Amino acid sequence: MIMEFPITPPIGDRVKRKETLRFVTGTGHYVDDLLPPGTLHAAFVRSSCAHARIKGVAVEAARAMPGVHAVFTGEDIAHQVKPLRVGGSSLLRQIKLYPLAVDKVRYYGEPLAVVVADNRYLAEDAVEAVSVDYSPLPVVIDPEAAMEPGAPIVHEDVGSNIVYKYHFATDGIDKVFQDADVVVRERIRSHRIAACPIEPRAYLAHYNKEEDSLTMWSATANPHSLRGRIGDILDFPEGKIRVIAPDVGGSFGVKIQTYQEELLLPYLSRELGRPIKWCETRVEHMRNGRHGRDQIHTIEMALKKDGTMLGIKDKIIADMGSTYTVDHSIMAAALYMTGVYQIQNYAVDAFGISTNKTTHGSLRGIGKADASYVLERLVDIAARELKLDPIDIRMKNFIPPEAFPYRNATGALYDSGQYQLALKRTAAMAGYEQRRKEQAELRKRGIYRGIGVALVMEPTSSSRIHATGGYASCRLRIDPSGAVTVFSSMGEQGQGHETTIAQIVASQTGIPFDKITVIHGDTLPTPYGFGTGSSRSSVVLMPSAWVAGKLMRDKILGIAARQLGVAPEKLEIGDGKVFVRENHQQSIAVMEIVRTAYGAIHLLPENMEPGLEVTGYFVNPNIDYAPDAKGRMNTFSSYPYAAVIAVVDVDVETGMIKIVKYATVHDCGNMINPQIVDTQQQGSIMQGIGAALYEELRYDEDGQLLTSTFMDYRLPSVEEVPELALEHIVTPNPFTPLGAKGAGETGMLGPPPALCNAVEDALSPLGVKIRETPLTPDRILNLIEQAQATSHHA
Repeated sequence: MIMEFPITPPIGDRVKRKETLRFVTGTGHYVDDLLPPGTLHAAFVRSSCAHARIKGVAVEAARAMPGVHAVFTGEDIAHQVKPLRVGGSSLLRQIKLYPLAVDKVRYYGEPLAVVVADNRYLAEDAVEAVSVDYSPLPVVIDPEAAMEPGAPIVHEDVGSNIVYKYHFATDGIDKVFQDADVVVRERIRSHRIAACPIEPRAYLAHYNKEEDSLTMWSATANPHSLRGRIGDILDFPEGKIRVIAPDVGGSFGVKIQTYQEELLLPYLSRELGRPIKWCETRVEHMRNGRHGRDQIHTIEMALKKDGTMLGIKDKIIADMGSTYTVDHSIMAAALYMTGVYQIQNYAVDAFGISTNKTTHGSLRGIGKADASYVLERLVDIAARELKLDPIDIRMKNFIPPEAFPYRNATGALYDSGQYQLALKRTAAMAGYEQRRKEQAELRKRGIYRGIGVALVMEPTSSSRIHATGGYASCRLRIDPSGAVTVFSSMGEQGQGHETTIAQIVASQTGIPFDKITVIHGDTLPTPYGFGTGSSRSSVVLMPSAWVAGKLMRDKILGIAARQLGVAPEKLEIGDGKVFVRENHQQSIAVMEIVRTAYGAIHLLPENMEPGLEVTGYFVNPNIDYAPDAKGRMNTFSSYPYAAVIAVVDVDVETGMIKIVKYATVHDCGNMINPQIVDTQQQGSIMQGIGAALYEELRYDEDGQLLTSTFMDYRLPSVEEVPELALEHIVTPNPFTPLGAKGAGETGMLGPPPALCNAVEDALSPLGVKIRETPLTPDRILNLIEQAQATSHHA
């Protein structure tokens, strides 16, 4: 059912962020700023092998070093704590995983011992004194090789490196391909990247023996889940555990999961009776933080000669690394390979594969980025084969606005969209027609200019049974002093929740925006929540704040109505008063209502609870928690998207790519704060440019990570920021009170397909075909050389 809700200012205003001042003045409060009296520091002994048996760990020399308080090995820990919860696949539930490796290491950098000392420097020195005796095992890095019979097995308890399978097919798919005029087949790979937030992981655990309680400070995106996992592994009452996520310097998905080190520190604190702190180095982050992307798609598209898309078949091989829990990247890619097009014939075989790489996990646009990249590349390849303009083939196949809500082939329910309008407006912003004319002239002068087109969709606000929550909540309280506080069930890592939640509550209650305090990221005062991931905050958290605000408004008006002797619907709130809409002189101060709610409860309306405290809940709409008989299901509730046109020049002598212009039109429904949306998009786009052109996690054949510093893993700088034209259209989500969709990830999805399409377009006179990223100068030069060699042999 489509609901209609009123939206009142200041929702939609470009309100300055409450958080900005403390960040730009250096007064933010991060885990690494904390140092309780008596804090000890941890450092980890990490595997120098990608795959090996642990024959022995000699720690005596380290234990004898000055300032060292303890050294624990995996064997020590395994007798003291329960195994970590694993899963995501019935196969992986057989694995027993502990905070430190016990019998075997499965990737380079896996923690296998920990040193606790007076400071980090002494701990790191002691790490060097620990000697590990390995029995090396064969290493498997290539996921396709890992699927072969006889390949080295990463998890012997599973018995295979294929740890996840998903199969789906619509009826009659083979006949669709048999009858098609054209079938385009390609093998396209998305490469492995890291999230690289400005703040790596950081943890501080403090066990209080007198209270038998534990406080954990963590740079986490999911405090409540972490509290539950700590309680589980230590067999410790969850109610005696407090997890606090102070200011968090970005996540981009990498901090939503729980890590081995994160669960070990509470144990160490309880054992040693002292606070224990560990802050990750950048090298450790590159080696141990969850990696993202890295899928191989062998994909086919059936079409008519006029460019009508008829069906897609895909085989996905996803490199999950040494995973002990299957993340949602495979399923997200498999469910959304038909993208924004009217394609109701679809089949997919998807496989999650274990290799001797760092564990795979969430990264901005998880799974959907792979799907958008592969699909938008395939659409361009099809347009080239059919000699169609890349805009025309898309316009011909887009889902039209009148078809929404639209059910795709796998059962996903798209809430709303205006894809044709978005791409048309982007083309106008980019000057597409003129650019095409200029391109022909520039080629005559030896300038290789290319124009790339893409329209990417980023399903947001996922919910899955026993995995991510299907609701969010906010508790709103006005204290007897008149102070207004909102307690949010979700934390934040830079999204601006303190600002947007205050905007929403102000709009409902009439309480001034700057008088509202938002508390988040602390499990003690806040309602239970499921963490900030999947851009779900604007879809479920913000509506819960809207519900809480409405409940508070109703309560305030109810008390005022009895005092003033009028019906609540005739009243308004403003300027610190509740007044009669037709007679502003007939009013009562809000503070008088507050005093009544707490101290004169005999004056409250009948059956009204005393005090001024309410909790708003909002349930994620349209979610299917189990597939139907044909395997179809909807696991996301909103579908933002962005049209992109990128213009590039490629230097065929150096392989360098210059982005001449990047134009995009974004639609995330109603924007609670357009300024925050703009900055989210700008940062996300740059992260996508980095993923397309520079960043790559590379391993050698022995499983050693070759890109563990920013000298080797290149990030874009301000020098690489292109001319960026960003606009929005607004197509509200009809299923939520605020009409908003997720806004934090779509920007990252656009650059990989748009830039690849642009570079291939630029180099098409040379016959260059692009099927892998990143588009580094070396890769571009190699592709040119290969294309020239092929043309010479033709």
